[in-house]
Amino acid sequence: MRYIIGMRKALISIGRSSCVVSLALAVGCSSKNCVRKHSKDKVPLPLNPQTLLTSKASLDKTDAITATLYCSNNPNPYPKKVKKLKRVPKVEESKQAIVLLHGLHRLSYDFATMQAVLKEKFPHASILASTSLNKDPNKKGILNSFESPTTLLPISEQADSVYKEIKAMLPGRHIVIIGHSQGGLRGFVLVKEYRCRLKQEGIDINHLITIGTPWKGAPVMDHIKNINGFQQEFKKIEPTLDKIQKNYGKDVIKYFFKFKPELAQKWPNLYSIAVTYFMNKVCPGAAILEPESNFICGYVAKNLQQVDIPITAIAGVLTDFSNLFHPFSSSISAEALNKLNATYARLIGGNETSEHDMLLPVDTQHAEGFTKSNFKCITVYGACHGNKVGRTVKEGIAELNNRKVIQKVVESIEATFYENKEQISMENPELCSPAA
Repeated sequence: MRYIIGMRKALISIGRSSCVVSLALAVGCSSKNCVRKHSKDKVPLPLNPQTLLTSKASLDKTDAITATLYCSNNPNPYPKKVKKLKRVPKVEESKQAIVLLHGLHRLSYDFATMQAVLKEKFPHASILASTSLNKDPNKKGILNSFESPTTLLPISEQADSVYKEIKAMLPGRHIVIIGHSQGGLRGFVLVKEYRCRLKQEGIDINHLITIGTPWKGAPVMDHIKNINGFQQEFKKIEPTLDKIQKNYGKDVIKYFFKFKPELAQKWPNLYSIAVTYFMNKVCPGAAILEPESNFICGYVAKNLQQVDIPITAIAGVLTDFSNLFHPFSSSISAEALNKLNATYARLIGGNETSEHDMLLPVDTQHAEGFTKSNFKCITVYGACHGNKVGRTVKEGIAELNNRKVIQKVVESIEATFYENKEQISMENPELCSPAA
């Protein structure tokens, strides 16, 4: 009897132990840290602590990758198509060229500031600042400031000179021409008379950009014919000009009458006759700028509508003397300054509200009233015609040094040489970090 009871207790004890072992195995296999594979016909090996740690690290890495892929803020974890605009050349970059034409009685050096910017913006382009018509800054003589190729040569001969420069120095190029003041008219003649010839030689003119160009002539030249009328108006503002700087009034008169201005004051009637004759006979390059000249009324007015390349005319505007110099005299009243600005505008453009660049009104810079084709007008405020209005003006406002003018030139060249094309690229989706 005791034997039977003892056997029963032993069996119960073995059964309890088996249950505990089975439960432990079941719990262990349900854990994510179990890396062993069990088989019905294989006996499980004892757990190696190092194996357990390594397996756990591997699983954590896998979980992190899974979380990165599937815990994205973007419901689509795959790369997506992105459309972007990219600047691509319309003209092969090695064939791009820019030609710079200075104004009446000026130098190619006038473009130094702009040329530096253009070299940076268009590093592949050849840039030619025309020098064949430069004045000689050391040359003195009876003609004074009139003695230079741009005054002594007819505009047609000036264009021919530039044509020879381009032919020799820019073979096989596509050209944008930039002309300042009279240089814009020189560029216009070059386009009209030499474009086909250049094309036959493998050179294309693609665009003409003018800055402060007197398309309708320079109205200030009419004062040569009526000096008495000019003097009556000028006397009203001369005292104010002298307050800006000592004897500044005399410098402004020289700005209007570049050839022997002292004669204009002493003998106005004789001066009108003599200078008009002298200009027509000796200085045809300057004479064409008269608003009533055959060149302006005939050649430009007729051919402007027939040119089939784009023309961009940039007009500078600066109508306030207080913006010319720094510092500006505080002794000038607001009333006197307003009278000065209004009278000067009337002398430049014909009425007190004329917008001008201190030498040319906007209407001539934009060829207003002429029939035009493919002609774009741009106005830049805060830019005066040159670096002097009788005396040197403050830095950065002369048209060829003005930041805004230069930017408009850059934009016009970019539109000629380049275009924006849509390109499709594959972009990875934005991913969120897995939860801790």
